[in-house]
Amino acid sequence: MTLAGQTALVTGGSKGIGRAICLALAKEGANVIIAARNENEIKEMIDKLKAMGSKALAIQADVRSEEDVRRLISMTIDKCGRLDILINNAGVAYKKRLEETTLEEYDKIMDTNLKGVFLCAKYAIPYIRESKNGKIINISSVGGLHGLPDFSVYCASKFGVNGLTESIAAELEGEIKVYAVCPGAVDTDMYRSIYAERPPLKPEHIAEKVLELASPDSRVTSGKIIEIQAPPVPQL
Repeated sequence: MTLAGQTALVTGGSKGIGRAICLALAKEGANVIIAARNENEIKEMIDKLKAMGSKALAIQADVRSEEDVRRLISMTIDKCGRLDILINNAGVAYKKRLEETTLEEYDKIMDTNLKGVFLCAKYAIPYIRESKNGKIINISSVGGLHGLPDFSVYCASKFGVNGLTESIAAELEGEIKVYAVCPGAVDTDMYRSIYAERPPLKPEHIAEKVLELASPDSRVTSGKIIEIQAPPVPQL
């Protein structure tokens, strides 16, 4: 198991992409810390991870809150003694035209998607720096590569995540590897709350790429912004 003994912290880890990432990390031997706002959903995931042999831990935290994030990192170190991998996955989206978006909605998107990444990275870096396999992997979006109609604020937040990723990677060159993963439409509860159809890209596809980047054997250059689209459909 490539991540045996390492500690991975996943924000927004109770469902969707985050859930798939947690399961993939645990399968490779990582001790998984799940941070999410919903305690009941975290508990269900912890039971699954422990059944896989992971020393899993649930911490309720809102990544928009500096106090919560500081507590999250502190508890992770207190319980596990180390932090090797940070997966910034927590995110929200609204399908709305710009002029229909309220300031409250703007703040929620930017605070969750961008400030949350900033806060988690800021307080995790001193500990991840001590790891021989220090990684920060930010779950961004194709909406951070090009603008999408009706998702202007969401796209702005993800463009910010990609810029933050490249800048942090430059600051931490030789110490911690930093990446952004930019999925296309993924079949999650959040996506289905906006659209009726189910896209072919699944959370497990994203988890596979995250696992590849998290591996000590990864040779992917730090600072990479990696787009993920659905695998091609076999032609009969």
